[in-house]
Amino acid sequence: MKKIFPATAIGALVLLIIGTFADLRIDQALYMPGNGFSAFFERLAPIVGATVLMIGAALVFWTYKFVRENLAKLVLSGLVYLGSTLVGLALCYKYCHLFGVAYGVIVAVLIACIVYKIPDELKRQYRWAGIAIVVVFLCSMGLLEVLKVFWGRVRFRSMQGHFDLFTPWYHPNGKHYLAAVGGVAEEIKSFPSGHSQWAGTALSLCLLALVNPRWKNKESMVYGVALVYALVVMFSRMMQGAHFLSDVTVGFALPFLGLWLARYLLLKQLSQHYPQQYELA
Repeated sequence: MKKIFPATAIGALVLLIIGTFADLRIDQALYMPGNGFSAFFERLAPIVGATVLMIGAALVFWTYKFVRENLAKLVLSGLVYLGSTLVGLALCYKYCHLFGVAYGVIVAVLIACIVYKIPDELKRQYRWAGIAIVVVFLCSMGLLEVLKVFWGRVRFRSMQGHFDLFTPWYHPNGKHYLAAVGGVAEEIKSFPSGHSQWAGTALSLCLLALVNPRWKNKESMVYGVALVYALVVMFSRMMQGAHFLSDVTVGFALPFLGLWLARYLLLKQLSQHYPQQYELA
């Protein structure tokens, strides 16, 4: 993983530079309104993101031995678990309605059952991974939502025939173009991409392999699969005209950078407590 994270960062920077100069032309070439491919990933990305969040939340709470733990820890972890699970269910409902809620409830129960059966000697490591997953997800999503409102970038699908509404990603607009899109606030939230942020958080599942000494050599494989998935989601959002290349790149970069830092801190903890199994790298 020493080379994979820097390589991903360089790749994201290259995409952002390309988007800086070619955002509009790229979307004009890729735009396919109503295609089933992008519609599928429009619903899948929040479902996967919600699942990742619920996995992290379950690891924060269900890895404790309740009869032996400090009450304050249990209450705090319980609140994190409840709040994060509700956020996950809200995402499922927003994009898949009652089916999404049913999925979320079933998956939350299954995840809790699986996490509860983690061997005692690995529970602390998995709890650390769960904390990292939850923090990366919630912090990147919170920052993204603030940026969306402040930037006010018009979505490509809402500027057909009016490309004078286009602004580069580094130009914040606030609510300047709200009237131009019929007062629909959602249509001036192109930058950054929320779906790309949800897809990017799937990268944090690599931490589940890292914290298990028998699986840590599989970390790069888990990361690679999640990275391919994130790139597909990013591409689908441009096909739908919901975002530009710079939007999806920054949306992906937020959880990626958070994961990079979280992995370093997690590995530092592991190397201190389990020096024979881990080294800071």
